[in-house]
Amino acid sequence: MTLKILLTADQYYPPTLGGSAIATRRLAHGLAERGHQVYVLAPSTAFRHSIEKDGKTVIIRCRSIPALHLRRYLNRHQIRVALVPDGVVERTILKIEPDVIHIQLPAYIGAIAARVGKRLGIPLVATNHAMPENMLPTQNKDNFAFKLVGKRFWEETIKLCESCDCVIAPSITACDMLFRNGLNKQSVPISNGVDLQVFHPPASPAEKVALRKRFHLPQDKTLILYAGRLAVEKRLDVLVDAMSAVVEKTNAHLVFTGTGSTEIQERVASRGLDEHVSFTGMLDDQLFPLIYRAVDLFAIPSEAELQGIVLLEAAASGLPLVGANAQAIPELIKHEQNGFLFAPGNVEELSKRLIELVEDPELRASMGESSLRLVQAHAIEACVEQNESVYLSVLGAAEKKE
Repeated sequence: MTLKILLTADQYYPPTLGGSAIATRRLAHGLAERGHQVYVLAPSTAFRHSIEKDGKTVIIRCRSIPALHLRRYLNRHQIRVALVPDGVVERTILKIEPDVIHIQLPAYIGAIAARVGKRLGIPLVATNHAMPENMLPTQNKDNFAFKLVGKRFWEETIKLCESCDCVIAPSITACDMLFRNGLNKQSVPISNGVDLQVFHPPASPAEKVALRKRFHLPQDKTLILYAGRLAVEKRLDVLVDAMSAVVEKTNAHLVFTGTGSTEIQERVASRGLDEHVSFTGMLDDQLFPLIYRAVDLFAIPSEAELQGIVLLEAAASGLPLVGANAQAIPELIKHEQNGFLFAPGNVEELSKRLIELVEDPELRASMGESSLRLVQAHAIEACVEQNESVYLSVLGAAEKKE
């Protein structure tokens, strides 16, 4: 059965670099590959409306402006705020006539689409990708602004989810979080997924050597990778501080891939770690999978992950993983099987785990094999099919009501 599907996304890649933006694009492409007509309603990349093709998908870009209020938090050119009245969204929906609307949260465009879709009797699905920690330039939960924004975030998120016919979240942890914050209906855990044809281990040691040369990375070091936004909630300060101890005892070298705050570069310099740390900047779709094949292990100190797409990518690349024992990270890092968990914010414990892996190639290899086994359940094809099953379910329920 071919469906006409409208995805709404306040963050979409490109230009936005982030888990929800990337996951939404991969879902759109996966659905299109299964033969569905897929439309994406997202902010523009400039101050104008536009319609563009992205592979087999159609992106309808709403007029938007840069999110200047986030300038201390992220690269402000990457995050845009849509300036879209209800009438524009309604005209778009009436023109497309979608069978189902799938809202990606957090959502401004999506909230409008939900109101319009509800009025027109179109089945609604929502996926929540965020928590308050992802929205603010502070991780101090006692901070007044954090409490205020957090309360408002959950009120609006739960309200929108309650209006939908089905709610999805990318992990069991994310589903539990919705329930704890007031959702009165069951949510469905569906992984964001990873393309195992794109993210995979290097074909040979020679490929790893060539890739290190390509990225100007040292050949004689054990490389530790962090990939993603260089943002406050990722707790990269913990990783940088841990590296001070790691480089004293090992030949490790840290690689940051991604863009965002300049505070991390400043912290690296202040710790005297310049020669032990590389920044690749943001890599395009062709280069990004290759950076995983150039390194030896992956580290993520973040305490605010509802899944962690980069963990899926690192696991698919056959890497051992080290991560904070927080939120959904333990769902993808099985302690002492495919990596290590450490107490959130504990620099000493993180450095100990990194040193253990840097000094033991055999342990890295065995844990990397475990990562490959674990990630098979997150193959993008299966995850797209699960989303499709949700659409068919809500459509079937809507037909029974008629």
